[in-house]
Amino acid sequence: MTNRTKTLLRVAIILAVFSSGLFFFQDRLIFFPAPWPENFKLPQKFGEATLSEVKIPVNDQITLDGVFATPTGNRRAGVILYNHGNAGNLLNRMERISKFCEMGFSVLIYDYRGFGRSNGSPEVVGAIEDGQAALAFLKKTFNYQPAEIIIYGESLGTGIAAELVRQSPASFSALVLESGFASLSAQANRRFPGIGTLILKRDLPTMDLIKNYQGRLLIIHSKEDEVIPFTDSEALFAAAVSTDKKMLTLSGVGHNDPVWNLPEYRATWEDFFKTSPR
Repeated sequence: MTNRTKTLLRVAIILAVFSSGLFFFQDRLIFFPAPWPENFKLPQKFGEATLSEVKIPVNDQITLDGVFATPTGNRRAGVILYNHGNAGNLLNRMERISKFCEMGFSVLIYDYRGFGRSNGSPEVVGAIEDGQAALAFLKKTFNYQPAEIIIYGESLGTGIAAELVRQSPASFSALVLESGFASLSAQANRRFPGIGTLILKRDLPTMDLIKNYQGRLLIIHSKEDEVIPFTDSEALFAAAVSTDKKMLTLSGVGHNDPVWNLPEYRATWEDFFKTSPR
């Protein structure tokens, strides 16, 4: 065996070991959960939101922690099912939830398994199952009909939201995708060029999932998003067959900036959901 052949063999072995490690530990590379702060008690109110703690059963082993938020003032006829991003926990989304409630929406937000006080370990397949459980809980516990439910996804949660819509024959009030990716595999390839797709146990192909979605669709993304390219949302919008779709293009803000404070952000939500507060 020549020295060149030995060198190539060593490189191949190193790459194989590296790829195997990424495959088996991919959930730690995708999810960045934060625990619930020690001794922290959820307040009854936060801004314009009145908060109630809920527990969402998934199966015999997994129970999710959630918060049901209602407006302190007038309410719109509808509720947002909030599928959040891949980092932190639901407490990091309280300011956005307060803004939603200020606009008159109720909100059910939940933590995926392994986030906050939800037990278990985070994984893509489990997160999809968690979203299904949260949707079922919202309908059963609070008696919402699908036509009253806005399926909302933020960042990684856009893939979960799109999957929920794909699985359900019901007509929801709308699907809202904010800072979303065309697919999880595409995002993985950006981080690990050439092998990102190979290491995924389960993809979230958001663009494929919404190709047959014909309901109302709102897509929101910033041109300056440094985590997920704006072009992904452009591709999502182009692929959607819905005849009732809108895209809000933001500028001057990054992936984790408080976009909910932008006047155009609120105006777009209120214009898209024109039902008057009741």
